[in-house]
This record gives sequence, C-alpha cells and structure tokens, in this order.
Amino acid sequence: MKRLSIIILVLLLAGGLCNIYGQVTFEGLDLNNSGVLLFSAATDSPALGRYSVLFSSWLGDSSISQLTYFPESIIVLGDSERIQIQNRFGVFRTGPDFQSMLRVEAFPSFTSGDDIGVGKNPSMAASADGRYLLFLRQVSPGYASLILLDLAAETELVVSEGIEIGFNSDGISWAPNSRFFVYSKGEEVFYFSIRQLLEDRVLPEEFRSLGKGGLENIFWSEDSSLYYIQENLVYKILSAEFFTRSLYQNLLGRGTIAGKLPFSFDSNFDHFWVSPDGGKILLDKGGQNLFLYYLKSSNFLSTGEIVSLPYLYLPRNTSVESVLWSSSDLITLYTHSIVAGDTVSRLYRLNLATYQEYPGFTTLDDEGITGISLSPDGSMAAILMEDRIVLRDYTSWEEKQSHKHNAPLFAIWLDDKRLVLSGRNYTEIYSINDDESKMVVLSQVDDYGFDDETGVVSVVTAGEAYSYTAEGDWKPVESANISRKGVSSPEYRVYLDSCSDRSYTNQVMVRMVEALGTVPLFDLPETIYQSFPDKEDPPDPYYFSHGSRLRRRELSLVFNGIDDSDGLAEVLRSLSDFGIKSTFFLNGEFIRENPEAAKEIAESGHEVGSLFHTYFNMTDSRYVVDTDFIKRGLARNEDDFFEATGYELSLLWHAPYYVVNTDILTASKEMNYNYVGRDVDPLDWALADASTGRSASLSAPAMVERIISLKKPGSIIPIRLGINDGRSGGYLYNNLDVLLNALLKEGYTVVPVSTLIERAK
Repeated sequence: MKRLSIIILVLLLAGGLCNIYGQVTFEGLDLNNSGVLLFSAATDSPALGRYSVLFSSWLGDSSISQLTYFPESIIVLGDSERIQIQNRFGVFRTGPDFQSMLRVEAFPSFTSGDDIGVGKNPSMAASADGRYLLFLRQVSPGYASLILLDLAAETELVVSEGIEIGFNSDGISWAPNSRFFVYSKGEEVFYFSIRQLLEDRVLPEEFRSLGKGGLENIFWSEDSSLYYIQENLVYKILSAEFFTRSLYQNLLGRGTIAGKLPFSFDSNFDHFWVSPDGGKILLDKGGQNLFLYYLKSSNFLSTGEIVSLPYLYLPRNTSVESVLWSSSDLITLYTHSIVAGDTVSRLYRLNLATYQEYPGFTTLDDEGITGISLSPDGSMAAILMEDRIVLRDYTSWEEKQSHKHNAPLFAIWLDDKRLVLSGRNYTEIYSINDDESKMVVLSQVDDYGFDDETGVVSVVTAGEAYSYTAEGDWKPVESANISRKGVSSPEYRVYLDSCSDRSYTNQVMVRMVEALGTVPLFDLPETIYQSFPDKEDPPDPYYFSHGSRLRRRELSLVFNGIDDSDGLAEVLRSLSDFGIKSTFFLNGEFIRENPEAAKEIAESGHEVGSLFHTYFNMTDSRYVVDTDFIKRGLARNEDDFFEATGYELSLLWHAPYYVVNTDILTASKEMNYNYVGRDVDPLDWALADASTGRSASLSAPAMVERIISLKKPGSIIPIRLGINDGRSGGYLYNNLDVLLNALLKEGYTVVPVSTLIERAK
C-alpha cells in the first residue's frame, strides 16, 4: 500500500494524467494457501463519497465473486420480500425473504467482466409488482435509450430513443398499479401501457403523447390517476383514458380540469404535490415559494370560504428534497440548504386540519437529519440520523423509539411495522414491534481476512464481526480472528501494478510460480482516454483563454453571475457532490442584488473573479471606454464584493460578453489582473429569437454534447447562471451533473482557472 500511494502521488505531481476522483483503486490483497484471493476496490460516488467493495477470487479459474454491496441506490420490489441495490459495480437483488444477493445479469457488472462505472448512476425504476424494470442505456454524453426489462420473461424492449439524460429528475415514473408508466422526451410527456405490450398492440410514440412538459409536470395519485399541469391548468387523467385522450387529444382535451393555478408552471424550476384525497395541491414555485391551493375547476365567482392560504418562503439556497403528506392532511417538508459549503437539513410542518388556528408552516427543531420517510398508513415517520433511526408519531411528533444504525442512507417501509434500513456499513430489516433486526447484506467493511482457526472469510464493520457462509450470506460472530494478510501461496504470488490513462489507477497481477507466467486477474477498461496533442498550444500571457494542452487532462468550468442567482444552489450542490472547486465571475449587479449568494460562493471555497462593475458591451461604438474607466470599474467591483462578503476578489476577470480590445488588456495588466477568455462556447445564452439568427435555442443535452465534442485539455468553458427570458430547451446548469459525468468518463478533472494559469507556466 505504501508503494502504491507513492506511485499515485508521483502521477499527480509529474503529469496528472488521470482524474483521481473518478478512478478506481484496488488494494488490500490477501491470498491464502488454497489460492483464494481477497481484495477490495475503492471508488468515489458523487454525494456519497468514497467507499470500497470486497471481492474474492479463486485463482484456479480467475473467477471473481462480490461479497459486499454498497447502496448507491436501493428499491424494494413489491412482488415478494426482495430488495434491489444499484451501484457502479452492477445491479443486484436478493432472493425471496431477503436471502442471498445475486447479480441481475441484464446489467453490466465488474464480476462478469465489465468496466466499473464512474460518476452518477443512470436512472432506474421498478414497477411496484417487481416484474418490470425501466432504465436508461446511455448512447452519448447527453442522450440515452429507454429500456423496459421484463424480469419474468427475461426480455427487453427499447421503448424510446433520444431520451435526455438527467439526474435531477428521474425522467421515468411508474403508476402505483404497475400498469402504466410515463416518460419525458424533447419537452413532451408520453405514456406507455403494459397491457398494450402484452397484447402486442403498442401504439407508435407520436400517438402516446400526453402533452408538453417534463416529469415535473405530472404526479401520480394513489389510485393511479395522473395529475398533469399545463401552463396554469391542473388536469386529472384517469389511466384508463390514456389511450383515448392521447389519440383524440384535439377533440377530447387532455383530461378533466381539476383546478387552476394563479401562475404558469415552469418545468425547469417548479414542482408540485397533490394531497391523498386529490383536493389540494402544494406548488413549489421556483424552488423558493411554496403555496397551498384547494383544487377547484372553476373560480369565476369565488375561490370558496378560504381567504388566506398557507405559504412558505424558503431561502434561495434551499431545495425541497421530499414531501410527506398523510391522509389526515399533515404535511412535512424535508429541505436541504447550502451553508458555507456544507449541507444543512431542516423540517417544516403544516397541519391543514388546524391551519385556521395555526395558519402557517412551522419549523421543527430536529437537527442532524439525513433523510425522512412516512409509513404506508401515515402513522409513523422514520427519521435518519448519523448513527440511528428515530421513529416518531407522525401526528404528535413524539419520539416512540430509536434504533442504532451507523451512517444510514435509506429507510424504506416494507409495511407499517417493518423497514429496510440501508447504510454505509450494512443493510438490514428492522421490525418495530419486537425492536429486532435481521442483517441482509454488508455494504463495506473496515477490515477483512481469513480466520486463523476456521479459514473462512471474516470481516469487521462498524465494530461488529461477521463470517461468510457457504450459502453466500454473512452471519454475526463474537470476534473475527483475522490472520495477517499474505500475498503468496505455493502456486501463486499477487501484487498491484500501476496503470495510467485509464479509469483504474492499478490492477491486480497474478504470478504463477510453477507455470511460469504473470497475468492480470481482470482486463483493464476498454476505454482509453483521448491522446494529448503532439505539441503545445501556448496560451497568451495577456489573454488567457486556455491552459496547457499537454501537461494534464484538466479544464475549467466557470460560472457567470450577471444579475439573478437562479440556478446557483443547484450548481453549488452539484459541485459539492463531485468534490469540485470551481471559478465564478460575478458582475456588480449580481453582488449588489445577491450579497448572501456572493458570500456563499466564497465560503464554499470557490474562486471568485470579476465580471466588471456593470454589464454592457465595452466595444460598442456608442460608449467611450478608456483604460481609466475600466480600472475604476474593476476597483469598484472589488470594493462591492469585499463589503458584501468580507472576502477579496481573485485577480481574474473578463468583460461582459467576453469582448476584448487593447484598452481592456492594458487595463488588466496595469491592475495586475489576468484577463480570462474562453475556448468553448456552449451557446447557453442563445435565445429562440430571430435576432440571434437561430430558429431555436440548443437544448441542455445538446449543449452537453457540444461541450464534450469541442473541449480539449486546458479548456475554459463558461456557464451562465440565472433565467434568460426567451430560452427554450432547458438550462445548462440544470444539467451540470450530466456534463460532469461525461467529463469524468473521458478522464478530465475540473479545476479553478488559477490552477490552469499556474500549470501553464
């Protein structure tokens, strides 16, 4: 391990050829005399951080078995007592009664010879009955095919192609009765009928359209009716009417009008939830304003007896992660906020049964929450903390009991009395009635090896010891008598060999003592990163538009804040998930209108440069702009930023619209600034307007594809924050996760501009 750490450090300092955050590192080799090898693979998961997976291999045939299963995502299958875990090593399911974790063969997995993935996992959704699985099969950086997998018949169907990849929205949603699902494509919503599939009469996609929008525009009710918002109208569509409504939409309309909103719905920023009784709607407008409305199909004469409706104004740095809404009309909001680079959780409550006496939302005092879920009958809430699960009476919020669970990630109700608890160390089934749990599978371990006495595989995780059974399960033991790790046996020796320019930092090598030969235990990933150019493209010392083209596979994403801060919270969250520090350029209007946002950027550890004091085209002949004016504008922006944040601006800037001339560069030099340009324009500023000369804006996935096709080592790629009136096709910052995933897969590291400048010298 010491030798391996030195190798990785040398690679970082001498060339930085690999994106360490996105790579996999193998470690902890332990070989017994029978030729059974234990080893682990450490990897990074956005938002979940670094974790490791334990494997075993019998070197006689080089077969590899997976022993631990980290839950990057987990779902419960409704047809039987089974759970499914997805991570970058594959997709896995227990058998009935939660026994024996097995690989789902329809998906790539490391143990079957496939590469280990990087970045965030693609969307996946199981039908409630457990028979069908929907998932996205990526075909390019921004697009995928939607696949329906029939697990019973072991067949798959390509439902649609050209689906936009997105991680903020799943893009696919099952009806509770498992008979239908809906998906979005090209700013349009489509349905799919399982019955039509089984009867071999699936309609062409153009006849299955429900209307414009995305998955944010729809909400399933418990009876599998679909609520759909178009502009300010809320429709209710019975699932039995999908066929007729979509086929004859021009004649029959989309559905029954259930209510009207005072605002037009924007699927880029808005969300909504409908009450269990279908009579009320909670609208999240722009991620900041939450309104409660009663659904009425007509409001011409009166809105009813209600005069003042509940409203909650959230801070701009806050997002609603989940909403619990019981049949007794008790609402709980679970929110995340970005504060000084850290995520802070908060709970808000609204009781509609007593809202006339207590008309607003209240803030609960619970701290350190990492998740929340409601029991099927609405009586209990499971609260995830750092080291336990707390069960509260949902109405009184009184704590009923707690259960120790180290670093839980998910709490999923099986029924009103049992939960699946899955965390960084293990997954278990917890029974509320008897306060007992059954361990299902281990997520990762702190130590492992072969037991000195029995020779079986033994591990320690979260202070508890387990041994591996012949049936492929883990059983608790009093202690793990782990022997000292060995790397040789009578027939084999094993060691780790470093590799570069791939998504693995190293690989496991097996040297055969008697057969005379050395072979890798597994193949390296087929993907080899794009080669560096033959010669350097030296950057301009006065106009820095790119870094070194040869030294490292790295680039900068820069975020331009011109006036409003829309999208900033999502950007900060994505950068935090991927462990990235970036560069922001802030205009004077942004700083003056959003001082707290400017301070949050700095406190999150990001580099902040200047986008000048005011926003206009400095090369426009209508204005007289000299070096003195530019210098005073830069100084004014420095003062405004310091007054708003207490931090100093970095000596980096670019003019509005990225214009440049001799006066701009001269002023930069005299103020000791680096003028920062760009070498990739994603066109996220382009509008669907005749004045741009374009018939339509690029969609967000199309911008991702454009960036990936044009980027080079050292590239500087700008992304504009805020709402740009007239845009269509979504905003690039809402697809930042998709872009970062694509860059990771190509071996790129995202660094601040100052790092590019320093390494270009």
